[in-house]
Amino acid sequence: MPRDITDLVSEHIKSLSAKQPTPPKTEDAIRLDKGELPYPPSPIVVQAIAQAASTINRYPEILGGSLREKLAVYTGVNPNQIIINNGSDDSIELILKVFVQPGDEVILPIPTFFIYDFATKSVGGIPINVHRTEDFGLDVEAILAKVTPRTKVLFIANPNNPTANLVPREILVEILNRIDCLVVVDECYYEFCQETIIDLLDSYPHLIILRSLSKSFGLAGIRVGYGIASETIIDYLYRAAQLFPVNKLALVAGNAALDDQAYIIANIEQIHREKQQLISKLQQLGFVVYPSATNFIFVSSKPLGITSRDLLEFLKTKNVFLADFGLKQGLDDGYFRISVGTTRENQVLLEKLSDAIASL
Repeated sequence: MPRDITDLVSEHIKSLSAKQPTPPKTEDAIRLDKGELPYPPSPIVVQAIAQAASTINRYPEILGGSLREKLAVYTGVNPNQIIINNGSDDSIELILKVFVQPGDEVILPIPTFFIYDFATKSVGGIPINVHRTEDFGLDVEAILAKVTPRTKVLFIANPNNPTANLVPREILVEILNRIDCLVVVDECYYEFCQETIIDLLDSYPHLIILRSLSKSFGLAGIRVGYGIASETIIDYLYRAAQLFPVNKLALVAGNAALDDQAYIIANIEQIHREKQQLISKLQQLGFVVYPSATNFIFVSSKPLGITSRDLLEFLKTKNVFLADFGLKQGLDDGYFRISVGTTRENQVLLEKLSDAIASL
């Protein structure tokens, strides 16, 4: 008689929530819930993918191949300081796989990117939540108070997701000076804010920086993330990584996207213009809008006496989708996130939000 399969599953995997597919959104949906760039990738990227499609019977280059070299030039580091992964989620999971054993602790300043918590639990680690300050900054003393001999990693999203704010450089330096575990600074929205501590890598061997081609480069659907750290850290990460962590078309797309910086810059400038207009209109409607260093906006509906759940459920009936953060870790029931869309998408959103306020 076969054993019950559940008896063979690791206990820390049993504790994870089951995943369910979500219904596909229609083509005319206003999709502002994922932090995506609303514009298609560069035509150069599309052409490169089309040309490479006939060669996908062959495996991709290992260790990222020529994309690793190009990212090194783009970031100003040695190629041996870069690891390429299947999106930032893959980078996060690989770091935890290499450095965290069951029972080890990972510090998470909340609210923050949910994957840090999920990935920590998936390797049997223990997430240690530390509440941010009222304006969503980092409470350095509270973080340090949570450090124990079992602490292995501290994750800091900068700018933070979902709150969109930046941690000042001097705060990050203070943390790096006062903590001896790995400090992972997730800079996947770097191109929107132009703030980085990549220049500190040589001074702090326990620093890892994460970046992505998903957001500003418009490659979210093809999954290319990368990490930057000391050669020692990168060596150990690659030892545990799959031989082919990134597919051939993703590598080709990444190379082509980096070749068309003018296209990327133009899109980012347009996003900033749209964001400022959207923020102004949201404030006129009565929402609280928090400072944003990203391509998304963090909003509170509390002054209107409407929960984010009710508001976003109403918008769904109008085929408009936002990300609900009501009652998520460290938050009350009035928070949601809006990815900045195209001019038309933002206009439709504002119209439907006005309807929602009148209805609710």
